[in-house]
Amino acid sequence: MRRRHRIAVVATALAGFAGGVWLLTSLNARSEGPIASLLERMGSAVSSLEHRLRGSAGGSERSRRLDWLERYRKDPALLRRPGELLLGAYDGGIPANLEGIERLEQALGITMPLIQVYTAWGDKPEQQFPLILVNAITDLGSIPVITWEPWLSDFESGRHPHIALRDVRESHGMASVARGDYDFYIDAWARAAARFGGPLLVRFGHEMNDAYRYPWGPQNNTKEEYIAAWRRVVDRFRTAEADNVLWVWSPHVAYEYWEQYYPGDAYVDWVATGVLNFGPIAQWSKWWTFDEIFGSKYPQMAKFGKPIMIAEFGSLAVGGDRTEWYTLALGNLGTRYPAVASLLFFNVTGDQTVTYQKVDWTFVADSGLTSAVAKAVQEWGGKSP
Repeated sequence: MRRRHRIAVVATALAGFAGGVWLLTSLNARSEGPIASLLERMGSAVSSLEHRLRGSAGGSERSRRLDWLERYRKDPALLRRPGELLLGAYDGGIPANLEGIERLEQALGITMPLIQVYTAWGDKPEQQFPLILVNAITDLGSIPVITWEPWLSDFESGRHPHIALRDVRESHGMASVARGDYDFYIDAWARAAARFGGPLLVRFGHEMNDAYRYPWGPQNNTKEEYIAAWRRVVDRFRTAEADNVLWVWSPHVAYEYWEQYYPGDAYVDWVATGVLNFGPIAQWSKWWTFDEIFGSKYPQMAKFGKPIMIAEFGSLAVGGDRTEWYTLALGNLGTRYPAVASLLFFNVTGDQTVTYQKVDWTFVADSGLTSAVAKAVQEWGGKSP
């Protein structure tokens, strides 16, 4: 009965919010000032209501288990030199819900201090600063990690006549970011992040050196253009006094010369990469161990003197012993790779990012594997459980 009441209350609030959004956006589809701020506050209010109601069903207890993160919440700058290895995850159910994160935590017997989300650039509502989502993560006690993807083609030409037309926009798109063509969007995010105030790790324009994946890659941009765009974005956030944001630079280290895309020590707080073992599912892949994927790249990554994040971590089950893969990867991780300060599980079903077939990175249904992962993590000690 209590659950039905909770759902009814939230549904009523969401209905009212949706009506308000419809009315305000109908009044002025181009509004990016006071109306946009009002919409943000309305969304935040509904979000906070949902999270308070949810807290009575377990969210508060989860938050209490992460009380040790309080020093980072009070001083986000401490995240530039974290005192423990911070575990986290991205789940494919985000942003609709965070239930997959909770299921993974229950399977492993841990509470994760970091939760990752992905969002693209653009004019759509879901491409604006995700205040509701970061509030949800914060209410649960964790710190958000935002992978922020500069898909320039998602902006409407009619709303922004000063930017290039969509069919040519991605060509040297990072140069246009560096010139300030997208400051209207960057500044809105920066102001929203500053108002949020809590610690945020932002992983901007990841895998920028991969010519096969994203339009901000080298097929469209020079490394100098990418670096200039990165610095422009960081400078705009600093101008907005969004000092709670830390910047995560995340190249694809499987390709050569990735270090040439480094924006500079003054503009980077963390260095990251993904470690995903696809096994023999495609011509370009085989069963790689964690050390084969990451170990040979670690010395160069560590030379930057920044904490290292493994931003996407996982192995498929095809082609080898997945329990052994995780056991060897996680065993004494902090001792073998002391600069690694964070590891984020990639908890996704139906991933079709780089393969024709959908692949499944989740492992919560494999009790033997979850036990092995939990044991390896517990052996680290520290603050992950």
